[in-house]
Amino acid sequence: MIGKKHLLSIVAAIGLAVVGIQGVAAQALSGRDLPDRPRVGVSYYKVPPGKHDEWLALYKKWHRPIMEAQIKAGTTTSSNLYALRNHQIGSPYDFVIISVSPAEPKPLGLSRGELIKKLFPDIEAYVAGEKRRWELTVDHWDTSLLEIDIDDPNPSVYYPIIEGRVVR
Repeated sequence: MIGKKHLLSIVAAIGLAVVGIQGVAAQALSGRDLPDRPRVGVSYYKVPPGKHDEWLALYKKWHRPIMEAQIKAGTTTSSNLYALRNHQIGSPYDFVIISVSPAEPKPLGLSRGELIKKLFPDIEAYVAGEKRRWELTVDHWDTSLLEIDIDDPNPSVYYPIIEGRVVR
């Protein structure tokens, strides 16, 4: 379970990404992986009007079981799907998936393809379901978030981290 402090950090980081600061931050954060912090991935999906429930049903049937297998194996800690609470003019996305993985995730033990074949023995049905989900996806992008140690006396996004230490 994500602590309150981590959840607030995630929400703040998403806000920054949405207003367009993400591109600048990505350049500044080169070499900034913190070895003891969870890894946060955010996926955004835009769906045509009126197709949201169909997209959700396809996601739940064909993609969610893969995420659940990763959570069960310890490769991923959590994966939560969110929808916009309010209608907005020109919203760039309809759904957001926030996935958190341990700093050092456990290996899954098999490839993603092997996992898919294990979960969905009828591979043709899986392919048709995923194909339809992606037909309904008008736009999609993924991003990764890095936690900033705000308790550092001089927090910075420019100094690289090597072997868990900031190099200044």
